[in-house]
Amino acid sequence: MKDFLKDIVIVDFEVTGFDIEKDEPVQIGVLVLDKHSLKEKNRFVAWIKPVQEIHSELPGFKWATLGAEEIAQINKAPSLQEVAKKVIALLPETYTFCAWNASFDFYLWRRMLKTIDKNVQTAGILDLWSLAYPLLLADNGYAGDFKSEPVFQYFGAEPRTKHDGLEDCELEAMVLRKLLDKIK
Repeated sequence: MKDFLKDIVIVDFEVTGFDIEKDEPVQIGVLVLDKHSLKEKNRFVAWIKPVQEIHSELPGFKWATLGAEEIAQINKAPSLQEVAKKVIALLPETYTFCAWNASFDFYLWRRMLKTIDKNVQTAGILDLWSLAYPLLLADNGYAGDFKSEPVFQYFGAEPRTKHDGLEDCELEAMVLRKLLDKIK
């Protein structure tokens, strides 16, 4: 199999809710993978303080199982703009954007980069869910649904009780590598 044209930037956001127009990111995880080896070149994780008031009953917090400890960290976190400045410093000039649900994370990614007047420079978008879905459909033994957790477990991940942006990126990198191994 040929190498990717650009390094791969895997991104995962934890959010206040699932309406990408009004809800806000509260954590970002980023892994940069080498285009040749798919080995990790760089990583980043940060809590993000949203503009809206936060509490444990927000839909995104309930889904990610974020509790009082995480809420305290979020309340002390830097703004989206401050985090964007840190993220941009570790990115390659051009890259392939990769995420589990790429349309959701890419929208938030663009919103974040706009806070520092940066345009998105990608060589494309890899949506891992779209890559995994046909494989799971072809496996008559697969009994899970198509949400991230059962699919990550299908590829060998241990069950989790919480979501974390960087941990999700690590799992997505594992899924990407295993998907590519199946294609070879």
